[in-house]
Amino acid sequence: MRAIYRFGSAGSALLVFLGMSSLYRYGSTDLYDNILAAYGIVPFRFPLLDISAWLAVWECTRQGVDVTFLVNPCDVLQRGYASSPLLLAAAGIPLNVTDRTVVGWTLDLLFILSLSLLPSPKWGRELALMVMATLSTMVVFALERTNPDVLLYMIVLTASLLAEGRLAARLIGYGIALLAALLKYYPITVLIIVFRERITVLLVSLIVGAGVFGTFWLEYHAEIARGISSSQGSYNSDLFAAQNLPLPLAHVAGTITRSPLVAQITAIGLFAALLIAVVFICRRLLDKRELRVVLATLPRRERLLLVIGSAVIAGCFFAGQNVGYRGVYLLMVMPGLLAMARSQVREVRVVALGTSVTIVLLMWGECLRLALYHVLDQTDLTFLAIGFKILFWLLRELCWWWSVSLMLVVLADFLFGTPIVRRGIVFLQRHGPRALVRSAY
Repeated sequence: MRAIYRFGSAGSALLVFLGMSSLYRYGSTDLYDNILAAYGIVPFRFPLLDISAWLAVWECTRQGVDVTFLVNPCDVLQRGYASSPLLLAAAGIPLNVTDRTVVGWTLDLLFILSLSLLPSPKWGRELALMVMATLSTMVVFALERTNPDVLLYMIVLTASLLAEGRLAARLIGYGIALLAALLKYYPITVLIIVFRERITVLLVSLIVGAGVFGTFWLEYHAEIARGISSSQGSYNSDLFAAQNLPLPLAHVAGTITRSPLVAQITAIGLFAALLIAVVFICRRLLDKRELRVVLATLPRRERLLLVIGSAVIAGCFFAGQNVGYRGVYLLMVMPGLLAMARSQVREVRVVALGTSVTIVLLMWGECLRLALYHVLDQTDLTFLAIGFKILFWLLRELCWWWSVSLMLVVLADFLFGTPIVRRGIVFLQRHGPRALVRSAY
């Protein structure tokens, strides 16, 4: 029974992966495509599409082609390269687009194996939620495309495991997290865990990190600026971001009034209102001593993964739109939430379990959305169908805001417990405005 809890998620993912690979390998491509479509994933004419793009980058770079422009002739879709120029330095690795299957299969299998390194569920409902999260649309999409975020996830997971060890191992973990940040920028939020170190180690780590990033910017600033994409996608798709709720409503307001100024004011007002709501939620939850006690008593691995996963997802959420496969980091959040759901405090248990279920639904979001749309489009009640579609979109975005709010609570609680923040609070209590007023009298 213990093996089932330990390897249930990885085993189920492996079975699905081998089953889908067999369908494609032995010619049942129609069934393969139909299963992907049912998942809410648009099939391409061959799998492992995204890793093919990275291999195409290396292939064309070796040929002297500047792939940081809009077109990469080595790629099947001729996609330009918009990630870190650091990866281009590895173009000497002798891998081409023709190696797509070997590289993609290897990365996918390593990812599936890494699932066994996550903390084991303790109860049947926890196992069910972890399996559902593992087999969700977000994870299947990432593996079917073999998006580079699969590799980044494993790098971040490695850093988190090393961060549990002694100082030497932790420093190596921070270095690995720094490498992940240089490869694709957004994992820089993982380095929040450095703040738990004593102040001397923290300062040295920050100085070294700043030096590395400064050198990286000086060396590649032109390529970085040229590669950063500012494109904007649909607000009603698998993309998740903070802007997906206020901007469409602001667009409607601007369309009704025919005033771009009204749209801009509405967008700013809605975003400000949402941020105020997040602050209110965080304050209310942080004021509950029981929640903070539960967070403080979590097992080390569960808490560390919860902090890292929360930092990555929250950072991506506010930074801009993210394709659904980046939700694989929610797998790091789940074990910590499920551990919190074992609390004897009913309110904490309800919040943690409810958020776990919410996250699983978000990970299946595109599948649920397209299934609902398919049912609604079969009816003749057009106005009612539009209303249900809007309601689904609104509920989904509110679920994202709630989930991210709880992640911010986790991050705030973590930071409040770090040595440098505790020292800062003591300093302000002694030398802040109130202390100065008291000393004046």
